[in-house]
Amino acid sequence: MKKLVIKNRVFMFLVLILPGICGVNSKIFASHDHLFPVIDGWEKPAEIDVYSPETLWDIINGAADLFYAYDFRELYWGEYVNSEDNDIYLVVEIYRQGGPVRAFGVYSQERPGTPQLADVGVQGYTVPGALNFFVADSYVKIRSHDRSEETAEAMKKIGRHISDTLDPNPEFPAIVNSLPEEGKVEHSEEFINTNFLGHPFLSGAFVSTYDIDGERFNLFIIKNDKRKESEKILKDYYEFSGQDTEVLREGIHRIDDRWNGEVGIVWKDNVLYGYYNLDDKELQEKYLDIFSGR
Repeated sequence: MKKLVIKNRVFMFLVLILPGICGVNSKIFASHDHLFPVIDGWEKPAEIDVYSPETLWDIINGAADLFYAYDFRELYWGEYVNSEDNDIYLVVEIYRQGGPVRAFGVYSQERPGTPQLADVGVQGYTVPGALNFFVADSYVKIRSHDRSEETAEAMKKIGRHISDTLDPNPEFPAIVNSLPEEGKVEHSEEFINTNFLGHPFLSGAFVSTYDIDGERFNLFIIKNDKRKESEKILKDYYEFSGQDTEVLREGIHRIDDRWNGEVGIVWKDNVLYGYYNLDDKELQEKYLDIFSGR
């Protein structure tokens, strides 16, 4: 069946699925039929399929792990059929994640390095036969085997309707813009919800790639709810590295990560700022100063 095949290549993650339903847009999703608009020349889905964390594997098989990693809640799935040619169809998938940050996170994992941006949602992009974007707490994917302009235009109309319904004034989550702008590689921002740098104790990291005078490196920020959570992360990281952790104070920390090289971290209350893949000592000190507020 058409809807059993999704060819997107994704990273695989192991996660704990959080129970319950996120509060964002709960009233909108209580009656989800209106998210799928009537489009001239297309037959609206007769039925919208809804998939839960327990049934997501039934529709996208192994690809489900990516969505689980970002606190997947529900998938709303519908198929439009061209009114003049029943062999032409397009599929709409609305993945509801655990909030806007996690919706951005899933989107950031599938977005190409140099995306063909589309003016839909907070940010979206097109590839041949597909339109993907995120808005509010949802990651939306619209695809078709047909590459005609008519089908592409229908995908945009559906996408804009969904976006306007979920959030008529979409914006990036504020923390996405928390890292320095100078030298940031365009469209390199991503949110890694679990296993950041390959470590289970590192989670919830906003990361961007930088290029300054040919030096390419990464900066990140991890914002926790409580100070103790940031302290616990540092303790676990020091334990992994084998370095002394008898006394931990806020400020600058340098972790000898045998997998990732030196990782510089500034601990300020509930927030951890840092760098990795950075060998230039002057740049290291520059960003440690910036993160420390000096």
